[in-house]
Amino acid sequence: MSRSSRAGVLTATALSVAVAATFTASPAFAAPWDGNEVVFGPGEWEPYSSSFMMEDVYLYFPDTSTEYVDIWDGAGETFIDAPGLGITDEAVECDSDSDVDVETDAGTGDLVFTCEQTNASFGTAGLEVVAEMRILAGGEIVRFMTTITNTTGGEVTLDEVRIETDFGTSDQLWDYDNQSDGILAVPAPEDSGNYAQLNTAEALWIVHYNDSDAPGGLVMGAADSEAAGQWVDSGSSDQYHYSFPSLTIPAGEARSIVTFATWDPQGLIDGELGDTSDEEALLMSSADQVVADMAAFDSLDGVLANGITDTSTVVNWVPAADDTTPEEPELAETGAADVVGVALGALGLLAVGLVFALRRRSLRA
Repeated sequence: MSRSSRAGVLTATALSVAVAATFTASPAFAAPWDGNEVVFGPGEWEPYSSSFMMEDVYLYFPDTSTEYVDIWDGAGETFIDAPGLGITDEAVECDSDSDVDVETDAGTGDLVFTCEQTNASFGTAGLEVVAEMRILAGGEIVRFMTTITNTTGGEVTLDEVRIETDFGTSDQLWDYDNQSDGILAVPAPEDSGNYAQLNTAEALWIVHYNDSDAPGGLVMGAADSEAAGQWVDSGSSDQYHYSFPSLTIPAGEARSIVTFATWDPQGLIDGELGDTSDEEALLMSSADQVVADMAAFDSLDGVLANGITDTSTVVNWVPAADDTTPEEPELAETGAADVVGVALGALGLLAVGLVFALRRRSLRA
């Protein structure tokens, strides 16, 4: 890979810096996205409005040159399937770029893209669907959140909410959650059939490696969550699809699905990606760093929950309800019956004492 310098980079950079300054001064203000790349933190980001997803990112060096990392051909693309509601595998999307709002959250420093969907079939079914892509302030984590509100008068059930990510080029599955050589030794050649082994391992994250692209990871939720998901056959070796089946939303309530994409931009900048003599070693080190960073995703809290007012509605992170009936506690050998007996005995002694005292007073009289 060679460090690239594309026409229009300086113009896009100037616009992005000006927009970011405006947002910082007025955090409640969100401007329509103009369709250009947005320079933020270590990258020049390429969101996409239809489907709503992050298409790719250019690594942004201090000298303003860029490096096309080809980490994704699309990350966080979301589909909803509910044939009973007239929704047949519909993508969450905005009609146009200007229907996407972009702002810098002054409280967190995050860059936020928001799409309030205009897909007619969702509205017809009585659903309000809002999607958000949030690049955390450090630039190494992108959070995808789709919030579905049921505006009908009754409970609705979605057959599936599916999250799709297409990495730039297939190569290797570098590592995965709960990795076991008995299930699948890594690094392993990427294959769409790996989904079965990932499900066997109950893997909630994966890390993708390519010897000429930036390595990247996906995080799909927490263990034992209310909405248990699974990897599904993507039909393509560098695409990872994750499905949340049978999502029920009570009348008037909202439910959210939150997933993450992560990478190691600072390591690639420090290693001078594009100019280093040993790019393969740099990319392997970067992949290892992405794996190490997975330890931060044990729960949806801290900066990972930025902007979420109620994490209890994020069904792929909140723990599943415990439906077991608690057992009646057994009384110890000196249990309630013994306590009552002791109390009655004490009252009896007190009564005897009172009688004795009264008799002594009557004898003195």
